[in-house]
Amino acid sequence: MAAPTAPIATTVETEGIKRAGYSSPSSTQLTRAADWLEEIKNDIWTLAGGRRLKALMATHTEVLNGGQSRYDFPSGFLSIADAKILYGDEVNDVEGGAASTVTLDSSDETGTEDELEGKWILIYSGTGKNEYSQIKSYDEDTYIATVFPAWSTQPIATDTYMIVDQHLPLELKNVIYFDEIEAPHQTGRPSHLYQVGDEDHYGYYYLFPTPDEDHYYGIHFNYYLNLMTLDLTSTRMSTLYQRWRNLWIQGVKARQLEDDDDGRAQAEMNNYYTMLRRVVQMETYGRNVKQHYTGIRA
Repeated sequence: MAAPTAPIATTVETEGIKRAGYSSPSSTQLTRAADWLEEIKNDIWTLAGGRRLKALMATHTEVLNGGQSRYDFPSGFLSIADAKILYGDEVNDVEGGAASTVTLDSSDETGTEDELEGKWILIYSGTGKNEYSQIKSYDEDTYIATVFPAWSTQPIATDTYMIVDQHLPLELKNVIYFDEIEAPHQTGRPSHLYQVGDEDHYGYYYLFPTPDEDHYYGIHFNYYLNLMTLDLTSTRMSTLYQRWRNLWIQGVKARQLEDDDDGRAQAEMNNYYTMLRRVVQMETYGRNVKQHYTGIRA
């Protein structure tokens, strides 16, 4: 049996209003319910109290530029979980690509099947820049590497690539320590990341040392999304509607009853808050597996 289709905002809005006693919700009611979904997001955010929820984890990969130490965090960024530098000895030309393959440089690629299988590849420039995947098989005769996961943007013959030779964990530190560095312009292989907040976007970070121009670097990190910035129609929100379906429906139902001044509103709102606490507990790391088993500190 196929997995059920993830619901959209209108689906949970409609069901919540129906459970409040309206067999055919009006467009005005649905518009009002969209505001209630934003309130439910805020309730989750507030109850989580800064705890990072599993369902809001995402990843980011980016090519670093020699001589540049400051980079923006991705849209929707809340907080960073961990980060590592991707280091490679050389950058070569892509000769072609498909949904889950890339043809490596037949002139300069010297890696063998045993050497390349299992390594990660970073598209360094061109159309597929910042694409990052693992080589699960490699044909030395055709120079074709099969990767997983598949590319989001397929590499083409004008792109370049870097085989990642080393994954170097970065130490995450407060920006006040960056301000204490006497020579922040010092170049080399980055070893520290300093997070900075910003009122105009999702913040940025400094790397130290500043990436040098004699080597090739990328960065890969896991981070948590800011729930309050997610669009109600986004793919991630659709996943959350499916994952926390009953919570969204109950939240809309309770608010519709409250809006109607219905006597059932308080009891249904109490049920909503009970469900809300359970969802946050379930989605917080450490609830079902102890830290010394997982190594997760979030």
